[in-house]
Amino acid sequence: MNREVVVTGMGILSPLESGCGLEIFWQELLKGKNAIKEVKSFDAKKYGCNVAGEVEGFADAISDKWIRFLDLAFKQAIEDAKLVPEIFNRGIDANAVPFGLSVGTVLGGILAGQEAWLRSHAEHGNEGNREQELPEKYHLFSGVDYLVKKYGINGPNMSISTACASGTDAIGIAYRNILWGKADVMIAGGADTLSEFAFAGFNSLKALTKDKVRPFDKNRDGLALGEGAAFLVLEEANHAKKRNVKIYGKIIGYASRSDAHHLTGPDKEGRGLAAAIKAVLKEADISKPVSECFYRGVDYINAHGTGTVYNDAMETKAIKLAFGKSAYEIPISSIKSMIGHSFGAGGAIEAAACLLAIKNGAIPPTINYQEKGPECDLDYVPNIARKADVQTAISLSAGFGGQNAAILFSAVE
Repeated sequence: MNREVVVTGMGILSPLESGCGLEIFWQELLKGKNAIKEVKSFDAKKYGCNVAGEVEGFADAISDKWIRFLDLAFKQAIEDAKLVPEIFNRGIDANAVPFGLSVGTVLGGILAGQEAWLRSHAEHGNEGNREQELPEKYHLFSGVDYLVKKYGINGPNMSISTACASGTDAIGIAYRNILWGKADVMIAGGADTLSEFAFAGFNSLKALTKDKVRPFDKNRDGLALGEGAAFLVLEEANHAKKRNVKIYGKIIGYASRSDAHHLTGPDKEGRGLAAAIKAVLKEADISKPVSECFYRGVDYINAHGTGTVYNDAMETKAIKLAFGKSAYEIPISSIKSMIGHSFGAGGAIEAAACLLAIKNGAIPPTINYQEKGPECDLDYVPNIARKADVQTAISLSAGFGGQNAAILFSAVE
């Protein structure tokens, strides 16, 4: 079956634009806006680290915040792709190829669970109520259930939770469904919200920065947590052409690989992530070297780039393992320097950034970069956006448990 997968719509919600749309998001990215600020949704001062990337305008939302994130980004994406919800029900016909949904999340409705836990302890003391059931809104699959029921999506639908690779894996698995003829359209992405529970957990790991995220900088000292949501509308190419809609680009490769190394720490040599990159290049048929250690074919790498000591060193090694000498020629940037690490939303937001780089011929910067270190010595597009002819862009994700994912986008001829 000879099928191609293109992207015809995108919706995004991040600390940069707080729901004001894709164009504002892209403009703020290119400006290098720092959206990492003092935490407002809870008292974080007691943790000694008091900054995060929060989406503004949701102060009234607690347990419903995650669902609202999903709904807003989903609506933006289908409207951008000129899809109307009524056509999703086409999948009822047994002879029709249905529309599907793939959502990546790490925390799901953690705010609903946190609210229930705090209420239980307030009512029953420190032991809480051990018989209490967590609310339906807490479960990882509750977001998919909500969107499926609201919009009548009765094709393949799935919740993906592979740590911080979740958003990338959700898009990659949706891509596979279209390639294999299981759907003509898949809406895929990820969403997560900031919570005090998650903040306390990362603080206990001593992984949080106290001020700025400095990916790949010699003096990097930790990540900042974030939140947000993003969806891409993936469509079989001929289906999109018949609808005569704009196309941002196409997906030409996806892979997921495991370190099989440690619960939280990455393999320091980057072998799992390098294996994912190599598999993507092979699938896209741009993996053959021009010489023994020199590849061509990738114009931009959107790095996982958390700003932690071990992750950034590992990722740099992985890129060198995968690309050889040409690693030094490829522009790399981390938009987490601006928005923080938004868990399952991260890979989806970064996929959108790759497609916008292809569409607009520009690469967003890695901000807060001041000094090159011995372990991180590649081109990280420091501080200022760069004009570039981006025909191909790869997005990398690496999560706890050694979860690694890579997805490759290209321009449409």
